Amino acid sequence: MTSAPTSLSPASPPSPARDCSPTTALSGGEPTDLEQVRTFYDTDPEREWQRTQSSPYHRLEAEVIHRQVLANLPPASRILDIGSGPGVHALALARAGHSVALADISAASLDSARARFHQAGLEGQLLSTQCAPAQHLAPPEGQFDAVLLFGPLYHLLDDADATEALRRAARALKPDGQLFAIFLTRTSVLRDLLKRGRCNEITALIRSGYLDTGRYLPLSTASATDYMPPTRTHRLAETENLLRSAGLQVTGRWSLEGIAAWMRPYVDDVGAGPDAFSGLSEAVRATTELAELVEAGDHFLLSAIPSPVPRPGTHSAPRAGRTDRIGRHRSVLAAAANQTVFAPAGVHHRGRRLLTVTIGPTDARTYTPRQLPGRAPEPWYTGGRNRALLCPLPTIGPICLADGHPLPVPDGCDDVTGTSLVSHHDALHAYPSARPDGGAWAIYRSTSHDGGATWTRPHLVLAPSDDPQATDHEHVLLPSVLHRAGTWWMWYAGRDGHHRRIHLATSPDGQTWTRRGLAVTTGPAGAPDAYAADCPAVTPTPDGGLLMVYGAGTSRSLAAAHSTDGLTWRPLGVILNRGGPGTPDSRYAFYPALVPDAAGRVRLLYAGEDDAARWQILDAGLLDIALLAERPAPLPLDEKVDAAVARIRAEVPDRYWQPPHDCHAPAPAYASADGTITQFRPSSTPVFAARTPHTTVIIKAGRGRVFTEREHTGLQALARHLPVPATALHYRGAEAMLISEAIDGVPLRDLAVTAPEQFVRVLKDLTARLVQSATATLTAYQEQDADYSLQTPAVLSGWVEDLARRMRPWWDHPLHLNGAPSQLTCGALIHLARRALTPGGWLAYGTGDLHLDNVLVNASGRWWVIDGEFAGLHDLDQQLAKLAGSCLKHTGLLTSAAVTAHHDALDITCELTGPLGNQLLSTSWLLSRFDGLPVHRGRVLGLLLPDLYFRLTRDDSVPATAEGLAQLALAARMTGHEVAP
Repeated sequence: MTSAPTSLSPASPPSPARDCSPTTALSGGEPTDLEQVRTFYDTDPEREWQRTQSSPYHRLEAEVIHRQVLANLPPASRILDIGSGPGVHALALARAGHSVALADISAASLDSARARFHQAGLEGQLLSTQCAPAQHLAPPEGQFDAVLLFGPLYHLLDDADATEALRRAARALKPDGQLFAIFLTRTSVLRDLLKRGRCNEITALIRSGYLDTGRYLPLSTASATDYMPPTRTHRLAETENLLRSAGLQVTGRWSLEGIAAWMRPYVDDVGAGPDAFSGLSEAVRATTELAELVEAGDHFLLSAIPSPVPRPGTHSAPRAGRTDRIGRHRSVLAAAANQTVFAPAGVHHRGRRLLTVTIGPTDARTYTPRQLPGRAPEPWYTGGRNRALLCPLPTIGPICLADGHPLPVPDGCDDVTGTSLVSHHDALHAYPSARPDGGAWAIYRSTSHDGGATWTRPHLVLAPSDDPQATDHEHVLLPSVLHRAGTWWMWYAGRDGHHRRIHLATSPDGQTWTRRGLAVTTGPAGAPDAYAADCPAVTPTPDGGLLMVYGAGTSRSLAAAHSTDGLTWRPLGVILNRGGPGTPDSRYAFYPALVPDAAGRVRLLYAGEDDAARWQILDAGLLDIALLAERPAPLPLDEKVDAAVARIRAEVPDRYWQPPHDCHAPAPAYASADGTITQFRPSSTPVFAARTPHTTVIIKAGRGRVFTEREHTGLQALARHLPVPATALHYRGAEAMLISEAIDGVPLRDLAVTAPEQFVRVLKDLTARLVQSATATLTAYQEQDADYSLQTPAVLSGWVEDLARRMRPWWDHPLHLNGAPSQLTCGALIHLARRALTPGGWLAYGTGDLHLDNVLVNASGRWWVIDGEFAGLHDLDQQLAKLAGSCLKHTGLLTSAAVTAHHDALDITCELTGPLGNQLLSTSWLLSRFDGLPVHRGRVLGLLLPDLYFRLTRDDSVPATAEGLAQLALAARMTGHEVAP
């Protein structure tokens, strides 16, 4: 697929199709979905133009779009038409006086559009063209009054791609611009196939789950040629969720057919003449916004604007959000004394949930010492007497292994592992991998027609390749098999003598298999899967695609990938890291199983190995596939980054690896003699900038493997809501480092005095994103869900009690700020802080350390949030207390603080810098931006007290430093308490 240019290219005169030639077809010569779409429109670029002019029924689309939906665009608007095709709508808009930029996946369609603009003498209103898929488009930001998506969303089968396309389109809008998108209804494809008499295709489509997923793949050559390439249809609720996930708010809904829906023969008859068509158009336009008709026809159109910041208001009972916290509460699902239990696989069959597990005697396992690069010698499994066991999978609670039934062992084999189950045509099919003693692993098949009570004798279906150069010539094992769209699919681990990689084979009948090549290969040096991509588990997703979870051999953890065609996979990175010391998966989190559960979710089971080398089946809970698919791909690694990590580990002296005593005070920083490695100081953990021949990356050692993995996972989850740098995990032996793209920017705190307007703009954007994030992830407080930074409730409580001791002489003294009297006493603040530390309230997903030092802004005004070391579900009030506290402590807007202790009051004076200092620090402007969320301002004020602890305890001669007391008095005003007149 051609990569997208960095900006829209200048318009050019008609020329042969170019710049969009399809890449080499994948999957053994079969084109990908987007290649099929491109080929379909390149083959006949005039098809769409002819369709829209072909009959009164089809001409109604333009009537609704241009005479109703787009009729009120500002004069001489700048419009970006994504999926422009041959220019049907763009040319009409140019004739109405607007300027248009075109983008399309089909070069031939763009050539056709340019020719029409040339023939009409409207080249001056054609701003530019770009040939690229909508999800790869790179338009200039903030330049367009309107953006049209009148087709691309039909063909993005993956919701993550559709969301990305919408986000990119939205970024092109001016602040008051609008986005317009057209969608196909769920029934449109079925009606079109019915009109063509292809009822067998309709039946097959429905059986494949189309009514749930909306994903249409042509099942016949005729349909692929004369109807549509791979297509996604939507329900109205699905589209509104899609727009919300892209940060958009729906403002209008229209059917493109109105009362003419489903009535084409009548419409074409009664609307044939000009006068009749005029009357028909008026009737249809009068009914397009009726709610009952929006989904009644073939298409509906939505308008949207970027979601505004919620305005102040009261909050009602919030709903629990979606938090993307994989494996948060891991529970043991199956374990047995003196038995190894691993490699689960699940299936739904005849209303029952079944699971196969591999189980064998611990003392029968044999090992050979093996030396892997960068690791200490370790035992390497070489044999055992494992068997496959079929068990009922309970909805809750552990598996009862005693209720299991053994599956048959292939003749001549004495070791079985990793059995995949498929339910098809009322039969249960098992695909175990097995081998003879010391022999090669191969994959077999056995079938049961009585729900697993009896089985046919297993027969070989896939052996190691005969080609010594093949990546699966030594072993093939651990399959994951699906039957979908009339084809059997098998993803399996293949070993070449050094590494395991995930391969694909397909079959028309489940028995005779054809190798299709590598699906997921090993990563570059240092990547979590650099040593092996292993033990895949694959499940269909609601968007019609596929989710794969697999074992990442270097990190010994679970990674994921998403695909629309089964062979090309978009990496999602590690999604479940192994645990820390003492956990049931401290050595390995491997062998995943995906069991469909509620709509859009699957239950993730896997095998964990603990410090005592005991394997057992663990339950990581439910995965929200839609949220998982929204995670960004990890930052690419290469040998240069690996070399930089090795150099830092080898040459940086020990003293630079120690955290400074005060993270706000200067500390020595390391710099290499050649200037390619520099250290950031002060920092609570070692952070280095490493310059490679191609780029600069940030390398963070963290507080150990668990902390480093947590930060990467946290940033991946935060990326849906906040701009964060691209990151990756780098492993060397048992140690992990976080690799991040380098951000050439300054902390937001530094702009408060030097560039207050830019500071306010970024802070407004930040708070708007935080509101969206909190709204999406809001969860009622549960102790087991709450995450903490190093400032745990116990630590904060200790700080509050220390402040209580220090403030005792002035317990009843109110704080007076700049002559404004107050009844807010030191004792009252202590009581408020104590109550604030009582568990309760609401949790929302956040960084865990939200302050203005961790927001970087570059010269062009773009900004990023860094540092997700403690990311997770945190007390919402405490998150806002940290943000408010950072405004008080870090901006430099407060100066000249002084305090005088009288017998009945503490008089505090200070100066605030400019209008920004007064607005931000002496009014509730900041917290008012979060109105509508369940924020308790009293708790925020109470939690600000321990947040200011170090500013309040620098001098025992007074209850606190003058600066600290001034910040505390201002904190009361920022939370809406004691606001001076």
